[in-house]
Amino acid sequence: MKKFPLLFGLLWLPFTLQADISQVQQLISSQNFTQALNSIERLLKTQPKDEQALFLKAIALQKLGRDDDAITTYKKLTVIAPSLPEPYNNLAVIYAKQGKQVKAREALLNAINTNKSYATAYRNLGNIYGHMAASAYSKALATDNKKPKQQPQLTLATINNLDKKPKLVVAAAKIPLIKKLPIAKIKAAVPKDESELIINTIKGWSNAWSAKDSDAYLSYYSAGFNPPGGLNRKKWEQQRRIRLKKPRFIRVSIESPTVKMLSSSSALLSFRQNYQSDRFNDAIQKTLLLEKVNGSWQILKEFTSS
Repeated sequence: MKKFPLLFGLLWLPFTLQADISQVQQLISSQNFTQALNSIERLLKTQPKDEQALFLKAIALQKLGRDDDAITTYKKLTVIAPSLPEPYNNLAVIYAKQGKQVKAREALLNAINTNKSYATAYRNLGNIYGHMAASAYSKALATDNKKPKQQPQLTLATINNLDKKPKLVVAAAKIPLIKKLPIAKIKAAVPKDESELIINTIKGWSNAWSAKDSDAYLSYYSAGFNPPGGLNRKKWEQQRRIRLKKPRFIRVSIESPTVKMLSSSSALLSFRQNYQSDRFNDAIQKTLLLEKVNGSWQILKEFTSS
């Protein structure tokens, strides 16, 4: 008969733990981070490897500005539960805050490798690439007597809730898995065949634009492309189709294209873009950030200057 209280306690433990987890989540939501951390530390004394508890501990530490302690906790969680994308994503957030863009990129690629369709990680990865490209573009435009324009601090989206079955916000078929990229500095020299492939890709893009073939034109844009002006992808595509349809003719040509590699699967292409139509003419300097997906180069971000 003495065994029953112990057995009852063991059976009751998961229920009490879940109740306490909910209380900690409420404390974090109400920004009572110190109290939340104290509560979660008590829970971890009885369940030191509980994934939810460890994740909430890392969140509380992160919110309190204890980034190094949060990194340690997130890393511990990636060992205990390597299939969860959220710890990798939040590691990337902290690395980006610390200015460690390469580490942030690697953490996001690990997040994506655990779940091909984790939308937050994809958006954050696009922001990482965009920030790297903008920095490289600024340096390329700077003269010897002028310092490159300082880029604003990179801010990524934190995931605040651990969901063992994340919602597939973005269809896996539309966003292919990005393989882990090697750490690499920006290189001035590019293998000839790869640079030609990139330049030929953009020539195909400009030809589709000139032919007013909207389907072909849009196919050159990566699924991770973030449209300018805060437009969502669907509205941006509708806008582009209208703008391609209205003129009686369009002529787009590119001059002096140059390629710089950010990694084996990402590159910057800079060129002079000449645009003519019966409605409008202009010539601008453009830089495209491209990513290599299944052997093909696609546009991930666009930068322009007059």
